[in-house]
Amino acid sequence: MDGTGIAAPAVVASVACMSCRRLKMKCIGSSDPPCARCAKAGRPCIVQRGRLPDTVNSIPDSESRRSQPQTDQIPSRTVPVSRPYDTPSFQPVNGVGYGRENQIARYGNSVARTFFPDTTDRDAPEKSPVVLPSIFTTSPYSTVLDQAGPPKPVGLSPDQRAATKRPRIENTPSTGQVSLQSGIFESPIPERDMVQFIDIFRKRVMNFIPLLNAGDLDDPSEIISKKKPLAYCVCYVTARYVPGGEAARSKLLPVVSAILQDRTFQPKTAEDEWTMLQALSVLYAYRTAVSTISATEGSLEISQRSIKAYIETYAVDLSVHRSISGVKASLRAEDPDIMKTIAFKKYIFWLWLFNMSHHHSIVTGTPPSIREDSTIRAAPEILGHFNVGPRIRQVLAEVELCLLWGKASVHARGLGEWWCPPDVLDTPIDYIEQGVLANVDTLLQTWSDKWAPFFNSEPLGPGIEFHYRFTRFCLSTYLIRNLRLVGSTLMPYQIDALNRSISDAANFCQFSLELGPSSREAARYMADFGFVMISFSCLFIIQACETFHSVVQSPYERLGKVEEVAQLMKELAINSSHGPSFQSQNIMSKLQQAYEKIPSTMTVGGLVGNQGMFQPFSSGLGQDAFLMDPQWDMLDFFPDLPQVL
Repeated sequence: MDGTGIAAPAVVASVACMSCRRLKMKCIGSSDPPCARCAKAGRPCIVQRGRLPDTVNSIPDSESRRSQPQTDQIPSRTVPVSRPYDTPSFQPVNGVGYGRENQIARYGNSVARTFFPDTTDRDAPEKSPVVLPSIFTTSPYSTVLDQAGPPKPVGLSPDQRAATKRPRIENTPSTGQVSLQSGIFESPIPERDMVQFIDIFRKRVMNFIPLLNAGDLDDPSEIISKKKPLAYCVCYVTARYVPGGEAARSKLLPVVSAILQDRTFQPKTAEDEWTMLQALSVLYAYRTAVSTISATEGSLEISQRSIKAYIETYAVDLSVHRSISGVKASLRAEDPDIMKTIAFKKYIFWLWLFNMSHHHSIVTGTPPSIREDSTIRAAPEILGHFNVGPRIRQVLAEVELCLLWGKASVHARGLGEWWCPPDVLDTPIDYIEQGVLANVDTLLQTWSDKWAPFFNSEPLGPGIEFHYRFTRFCLSTYLIRNLRLVGSTLMPYQIDALNRSISDAANFCQFSLELGPSSREAARYMADFGFVMISFSCLFIIQACETFHSVVQSPYERLGKVEEVAQLMKELAINSSHGPSFQSQNIMSKLQQAYEKIPSTMTVGGLVGNQGMFQPFSSGLGQDAFLMDPQWDMLDFFPDLPQVL
């Protein structure tokens, strides 16, 4: 007992690791991690130290307070070990010790400014190895857009920069806005231009929005006179892709803003309500991703959050979530024209809105604003009564793909809660989780067996395939969500999971390279966060090959495909401020860094001098080892083009 009493003060750490803090246990050896308790448990030992003055250990606390100004007293206090979140520096949200920049990326500058003080030297000692980019650790938006684009203005926060890009829209005659006085409606651009914009939209862009049929836009003059909200939203979106279209966009912006705010545009009949929903769907599908675009370009954009919030609020106000009742009533009455009813159209809109909410949740790392419920789960059964066209079929296929996440989460809750930060004590991989992907594969195979026959149907089939490939990649990263980029010693099952995720990411990236000329031309009209999905997958491959090149199969071959994708994205960009333009620049920059860091002993074929390192993983992966072969069509999954999100 005496010996224990004497030795304890010498070995108990002054600052406990997070695991011992959480358990409220003594921490032995955290000054030189791992501590004894973490080493025994085989888990990461994370030590977060507060920023204390150098004199804190040599000067008594009372003297320190007397010798320092009043404003310096608070940071100089020692922090009770039992209350780790009282420390003056932030605590990691996801158990990996991310710094303030990562918190801004995940939660926004307004939150980070309050909870994570903007002090560079405070974050510096707290940074610990981060993990591979995965939807379970960071959002594709933050991974892609926070690293891309030209240098950001010095001294401005992301929120401040956004404010300079999107000034408040004022109703002034100088902006070329519409006149709404006494119900008189003055068009901001000539009718000739509107007719041509609508025609371009019908031929080039409409295929990315399944809620619009060709017949809806057959008569531009009628649309301009009777469906003004739809006409202006179509023209506003299309002008972005037309040379010299910025002038038209600047004139259309006030009227598009008025559609979201002014009572003059409020629908008066059921048909008007459906027209408004179609107009909002155009804005929602083609909302511009937040990026480092120029101030001039940014001033012509409406906040994507504003559009998303408005369309979902408006849809719920119209009770589209209850439209299933009208559909069931028509089914019971055996109405032969049921698919022409407003109730049926609203139900399809509700399903599409669910899909969009899911996609937005995936790429932003936020909770889905529209959760699955009985009205959505009933879609396969209800729509099975009809001989639906390709557009409704696409909506239904995506609904079933989105519902697959919920089914997969039955076996692992984290699969269905990608927006939640992992637990602080999460282990990198557990053998129990190895069976999770087997269940996921079964679900994916069942989905593929049903929808594969429609993949090659033009022009909407490839969009289903696009989302399927990305879903497969995202789900495969679940087992590697905590792989550290520094200091990791990978076990064989971790290596297998890593190579599987890289193969799925490469398979998704390969999609754009497999497109025919017509489909590639159409791909440039894809919405912004479709390109974010592609960029995110490319950056994942780069980071994995750069960090774990010794265990990655054919890293140079993987990186070569990424380079091809980046070049294609550059060619798809309509101008330098278009998403794929600056995203491709970012990918090429990261590629260059990766090539410099991968040892020169590796050949172009991706083989190392000691080829024995690769043999177990190649033979263990089976068909995954052949995914990069353009003739290999794994599980009959994938044909041609992306769909707007």
